Amino acid sequence: MNYMAARSAYFRISLTLITALLVCIIAMLAGTSLWLLRSMHKQLAHVTATKAVLDQGKLITTRLADQPIVKSSSADDPGWRQFSRMVNALHTMENGLQYVSVTKSGVTVFHEQMTSLDTSEAPDSSSNFPTNLTGQINLSRKILKVGKETVPVVVFNVGFKRDDGSSGTIEVALRKDAVGREEETATTAITSMFKVSLITTVISFGICAVLVVWIMQREMRREKQRREQEHLVFAGVLANGIAHDFRNPMSSLRLDVQMIEKEVSSPNNRNPEKLSKLTQRVVNTMNRMDKVFQEFLYLSKPVPKALDRIQLSGCIKDCVEMLAAGYEQAGVRIEQHISDYNIEIMADQTSLRRAIINVLTNALQFSKKGDTVSLRLTSQENNALLEIIDQGPGIPISERKKIFDMFVSSRPSGTGLGLFLARTAVERAGGNIKVIDIPAGGSCFRITLPLTSENKGDNAG
Repeated sequence: MNYMAARSAYFRISLTLITALLVCIIAMLAGTSLWLLRSMHKQLAHVTATKAVLDQGKLITTRLADQPIVKSSSADDPGWRQFSRMVNALHTMENGLQYVSVTKSGVTVFHEQMTSLDTSEAPDSSSNFPTNLTGQINLSRKILKVGKETVPVVVFNVGFKRDDGSSGTIEVALRKDAVGREEETATTAITSMFKVSLITTVISFGICAVLVVWIMQREMRREKQRREQEHLVFAGVLANGIAHDFRNPMSSLRLDVQMIEKEVSSPNNRNPEKLSKLTQRVVNTMNRMDKVFQEFLYLSKPVPKALDRIQLSGCIKDCVEMLAAGYEQAGVRIEQHISDYNIEIMADQTSLRRAIINVLTNALQFSKKGDTVSLRLTSQENNALLEIIDQGPGIPISERKKIFDMFVSSRPSGTGLGLFLARTAVERAGGNIKVIDIPAGGSCFRITLPLTSENKGDNAG
């Protein structure tokens, strides 16, 4: 018993741990999904920022190339000062602007550098972007030396025609770290959202794990209490059932003993044959009481049990014989109408006998002196039909289903278990029991039980 309790407790603890681990695994999957989503959004933010910087550089280059001073044929035009102020103003708005250079006929006529260059190292233009973004603006990449620092830049180059018909080019260089500055806001927002989401996920799943474990432990405690209550209820049902099932044979036993005592007390009119018959009936009743004990042991441990091949007419005869004294004492006749004595079924003999005895006892309790209780045994298709008919007051239609429920009885002294146990026994044999209408009044309990395969074949033939 201690081993089973320990094993049950271990199982409950293991189930709780497994549930908590499952919640944690789901939380880890949710966190991983958030991390992947964050990476995807960061990548998207980088692509978006790069496109924004390229669009900005293209726009600056186009606008500068459209300035009249750029297309002027005079290199000493005072408009270059205004152009220089414009370039510095653009640098104020776009601090990623590195330099602007204007070349005409191979000669640099304007060059505005935002930071000082170490000219000891020439720009590296070995790596070019193969894409021409607009068909007019070419894009390339260079590495500049600014003091001791190398600065990668993106160079936008566009050609133009001067007023005198000669060609020229304008270059605008933007620092590549402008992309980082462009995406910094989006990246910061994404990182903050990721942290908030991750913290929310961890807290939520943590609370869920605690709640799941708490609910499971609470349900386990409640289940334990329910099992204890069910055990108490079952113990009460078992005790009432024992009292109910022993009341009938004890009544028969009491009557048989009284009749034996009467025979023994009359030495002149003593009938040895009758005395022997009564003694044998007492022995049979005691044997049946022992079988009732075995049946209740079976009910207390409902394990699968092999069914027996039973000749139904013999089972009915035993039940009638057991209750004969009680019927005789009450002045109620019992008649048997059996159409086929070879009807066989598969059932547990003790349970089925108890079911028939309970129905016969119920019929006796609602019969008055001079009434007749009839038993009719027939076969129909693949079933055996046993009908027990009394001449009592009958059962209202509204009560016909309830009478088979546990603890339902119309008699003050009844336990409400007789018909319940009868239905249980019949259903275990694969059959059913119900109350049907009869024209003559009274009650008719019909028990339907499946025939054995041999009887089915004979019935079909």
